[in-house]
Amino acid sequence: MSTELREASKPGFRLGLELRQFFQKLSNGFTHPVLAHRWSTKRRSRFLSLVCAAVVLALILLFCVRLGFDHATAAFALLVVIAILSYRAGFSTSFAFLVVAYLCLSYFIVDPAFSFRVGNPQHAVLLATFLISSLFVSSLIWRIQTLDSMHLEQARLLDLTTDAVIVRDSEDVITYWNRGAEALYGWRREEAIGKVEHLLLKTEFPEPIHNLRQMLALTGRWEGELVHTTRSGARILVLSRWSSRHEQPDTSGTIACNTDVTQRRAAEKAARQSQAAYIAEAQKLSKTGSFGWNIATNHLVWSAETFRIFELPSLSMPTMDFVFQRIHPDDLNAVRTAVTDAQESGNGFSLEHRLLMPDGTVKFLRLKAHPMTNPDSPPEFVGVVMDISEQKRAHVELVKSEQRYRQLFSRMPIALRQLDATKLVQIFRQLRQDGVTDLGPYFEANPGFLQTCMEALTFREANEHAIQMFGGNASESSPVSLVRTWEARPDTFRRAMESRFRGEPSFEEETKMVTWDGRVIDVLFITARVGRVHDYEMSLVGTIDISERIRAQDSLRKLQADFAHAARVSMLGELTASIAHEINQPLAVISTSGSAGLRWLDRPQPALDEVRSSIGAILASSQRAANIVARVRAMAAGQSTARSLVLVDEVIAEALLFLQHEIQMQRVTMTFHKNASSVRALCDRTQLQQIIVNLAMNAMQAMEGAGIRSRRIIITSGCPSPGRILLRI
Repeated sequence: MSTELREASKPGFRLGLELRQFFQKLSNGFTHPVLAHRWSTKRRSRFLSLVCAAVVLALILLFCVRLGFDHATAAFALLVVIAILSYRAGFSTSFAFLVVAYLCLSYFIVDPAFSFRVGNPQHAVLLATFLISSLFVSSLIWRIQTLDSMHLEQARLLDLTTDAVIVRDSEDVITYWNRGAEALYGWRREEAIGKVEHLLLKTEFPEPIHNLRQMLALTGRWEGELVHTTRSGARILVLSRWSSRHEQPDTSGTIACNTDVTQRRAAEKAARQSQAAYIAEAQKLSKTGSFGWNIATNHLVWSAETFRIFELPSLSMPTMDFVFQRIHPDDLNAVRTAVTDAQESGNGFSLEHRLLMPDGTVKFLRLKAHPMTNPDSPPEFVGVVMDISEQKRAHVELVKSEQRYRQLFSRMPIALRQLDATKLVQIFRQLRQDGVTDLGPYFEANPGFLQTCMEALTFREANEHAIQMFGGNASESSPVSLVRTWEARPDTFRRAMESRFRGEPSFEEETKMVTWDGRVIDVLFITARVGRVHDYEMSLVGTIDISERIRAQDSLRKLQADFAHAARVSMLGELTASIAHEINQPLAVISTSGSAGLRWLDRPQPALDEVRSSIGAILASSQRAANIVARVRAMAAGQSTARSLVLVDEVIAEALLFLQHEIQMQRVTMTFHKNASSVRALCDRTQLQQIIVNLAMNAMQAMEGAGIRSRRIIITSGCPSPGRILLRI
């Protein structure tokens, strides 16, 4: 038999050959081009690790077979490999290799070889022991690794927090010190572990430490603020939360979580101080002090403003006796009664009283207090003290002002009436909501709305002068309605309503009103309103009787007309020469035309056309002379002609004819610039002529008196805008 055959006949050689073929096929299968792209780098690396582990397992198995190890030794070697794989690769991988190792041990090592049949019971026990031991070792290693991972993750999370986490044993010795503690206190973990926490940090407790330990033992928790000293010597305030450790019977200790609240407490303190300053300033501005009163001890606590109100130094101790000394004698009994009732019943109280100060001044106070609802503490009252002296004085001044107003209202020598315009304001507000912006067109579209406005105004009060003017009686509670008052001139009331709707504060107009006893009087109507149109308001209406003034004005106008008539008569005397000259002109034309006509008739062949022309000139001149005589007669009689449409330039030209003789005598150059378009005006022709004549005469007399040599009068007529005529002299 050749050497190759002898080697091939050995069990180890056969096992190695089969394992090599198996792994070669497995490697070829997973490195196939179709499957290779489906494996990521991470999975491929893990797979290669598994392949290496399988190779190691195969080599150990081959080594055991070649050296002829017994069954127990081979099983132990494979168990060691499984344990190492469990530690390095995890439970699932080790379990898979455990199954593979069990099958290899049963197939290759246990007799009969190369068969899964077990002929010897000892071998069955060996396989079962191997399987159980491998499972136990793998699960134990997996559990240990899981616990280590959890502890590492917890430690990592504790290092991530910014709070200082400290674990100490029952003797307060530090056993754990996270990075937050390192950053907060300055000691590294190696320096802090093994030290007593309270000695290392120089802890200042809010109460004895044994009290804190008792609470921790009873409840398992404690929370409060502590003062610690850092490595640099800085004192910091921390919010510390303690929890007891009792995971196992033989372990005890405390987990402390400390949060630096130094800046927070400083900010809160600053905020409280700022708030206290604001409250003190607000009390000072409002003149309102606060107080606390312990009924059992009669102890008082005052704010700074309360000390100022009672004029007591702020460092003094206020007492009830001092308070009673400051109270005005007339109010002392009322205050004592209120205080006694509060002590007996425990109910709050509110009252106003006066203080009599040492300098003799009197202050008015409003005092309010209510009990504190705390059953665990003695009965206490808290309240406010308000200095209302200025309010009282202002109220007194207001009462005096009201009295003065009432006296002025009743005794004013003007008829004053108060009207309640509440309903009217509501009506106007609704109109504005409906989109009405101008009351004039609304009156046109709604004729009955004017009476609605009259009825919406309610009469409230009238002074003595109004009662006398309107003929009423002071004992009458409701005079006639406003509808009757405005029967004579409803247009005035309409304009007053339009003024109110526009929001104007007042309205004034001369008009006529019907009195309560039926008379019609001439009055100056004035109304004043306070506030805008949408506000609730009382309208004050003033009425002045101007009947005498109207009659005086009528007499004055009549007298002025008489004076004007006398002036016209006087002027006629001055213009006699001019008038004679004007009349002589048409008479001369009549005489000349008559003579010419006779001559035309005396010819052998009478020129009838010329005669007819002469007669026409005679008629025109006679009509002109008649017009001149008529105007002179009207001016002399003081009569006014009726208004009619006249050409303005024609009236001016006629007036200049009256002045022709005077113009020549005064050596005045008269220039008249007529309007380009013929302008007509509805006027009194005679009065317009009189105005032009008067102005021209005044001008000539003024120039003569001033000694002016170059005397010029220029008259210009024009129409600067539609409906407007301008005469410039």
